[in-house]
Amino acid sequence: MSLRLRGILAPVVAAVCAAAAPAATAGGPLTGAWSGVLSGSGAHSNRIVIVVNARETAGSWKISATCHGPLALQSISSGYHHYIRKLAPGATCAGGDVDCLKRVGASVYDTVTPRPGARAVSGTLRPAPR
Repeated sequence: MSLRLRGILAPVVAAVCAAAAPAATAGGPLTGAWSGVLSGSGAHSNRIVIVVNARETAGSWKISATCHGPLALQSISSGYHHYIRKLAPGATCAGGDVDCLKRVGASVYDTVTPRPGARAVSGTLRPAPR
């Protein structure tokens, strides 16, 4: 994604993520492995595993053996870290969704700003074994 496009989309993604936020207080770093189910109106539910690196600048995501890849930090606003999903070589699904992650107590809330043509999903992720 170009820097110009990223600069245009970051405020839009931040507004969408903040509007979907649960009323709760952030609590702690995002570092580590998280798993849970993301679902939404008219969308299929997907189990996802997200791993965030120690610096919270990158990580990885995985829905299945053929749908996974790296995460790249796009922006931080309103307590959310916005990570764009990229595809691993050989992945057979679409990338480009943005996972908006916010720590809420012992969990992480994930609201996804979808790529064009996809549906928004969200859910609570819990610590996952690595």
